[in-house]
Amino acid sequence: MSTTMKNLIVFYDEQKKLHTKLEDIPVLTAASLAPNEVLVKVNVAGSNPKDYKHPQPAYFNSRLNQGDDCAGSVAAVGSAVKGFQVGERVAGFHVMGTTNGTYAEYAICPAQTVFHLPDSISDEEAATMPLAIFTAAVGLYRNLQLPAPWDRSDDKAGRGKLPLVVNAASGAVGSFAIKLAKLNPKIGPVIAIAGSSKDYVRTLGVDAVVDYRSPTVIDDIKKAAGGLTINHVLDAANSAASVKYLTQVLAPKTGRYTSTLPVAPHPFYDPEGKMERDLKAIDVWYEQIWVGDVHEDKKPGGPLFGAVVSKAIEHALATHSLRGHRYELVEQGLDGVEAALLELRDRKWSGNAKFVTRIGDTPALGPKGVW
Repeated sequence: MSTTMKNLIVFYDEQKKLHTKLEDIPVLTAASLAPNEVLVKVNVAGSNPKDYKHPQPAYFNSRLNQGDDCAGSVAAVGSAVKGFQVGERVAGFHVMGTTNGTYAEYAICPAQTVFHLPDSISDEEAATMPLAIFTAAVGLYRNLQLPAPWDRSDDKAGRGKLPLVVNAASGAVGSFAIKLAKLNPKIGPVIAIAGSSKDYVRTLGVDAVVDYRSPTVIDDIKKAAGGLTINHVLDAANSAASVKYLTQVLAPKTGRYTSTLPVAPHPFYDPEGKMERDLKAIDVWYEQIWVGDVHEDKKPGGPLFGAVVSKAIEHALATHSLRGHRYELVEQGLDGVEAALLELRDRKWSGNAKFVTRIGDTPALGPKGVW
């Protein structure tokens, strides 16, 4: 086995331009693991918007491997890990902002955010899942407190139907929120808000699709709810505009709102504080989704929640009730990640597909890049 491996770092230069650099670092082995960690031989890595945002000087000004999504096989397990064997196919969610990320030949993931893959899903499709599906799960179950797939849904469940509004439904987080919500029949109608991607969103099996560009968007959402009170909104691309119309359909006082971006005044997203002002005006519970919840105990129960969701994902994949997100394959392996991140930022042609990278396609790997 080689003593080094390829590792890609992402950073911004003095002119605030995004760059990547492929480097050789000591290869990760079983000795690199903490007791509750899994070493994954990465076949495919997935990209996320945070990969180009977090290195920015205005954010964390970091210079490291920003990859957090991977699919591949178990290369080694920590001393306390149960349920994983070397060679098994898995996908995993790496701890954001730390070393040993997934833009590399090997990556380290906490065991509670690693899940087995059935033969029915490819590594490319699986690599679209980890960060986005855990984000959706935290939003639905930790924040909105909707019934989970394992919660009762029969007539004795003690609850009626619970309408859910998902804004930006065609992106990975919005799409996974819909897919997870549909695993419990008590959540519904599921009302998706989208724009030019409405046809794709309909394939997710939602009860209604509303165009956010409609001049009657508020009435359209209320009509789709069929007279039921809307107490749950997941906003996967919040802006002052989306919060403005969503707070006009969300029930005052009893409603819950969660989003992927900050809602407090923010120099980039909302310098005037319009979003928080509108949410406070109707006196609802609101909070940004923090997907790192599944890796830490700042909010009690986060890692245990991650472990339970991982098992639910495994079951749903095995029973064919869950699939990954649509994706675009990055050319030239790790050499192509820089262009992919720029496209992910600018979205000139690729729509809402996830970018995935086959590590073995990296030219510098040569013959050993054939996995």
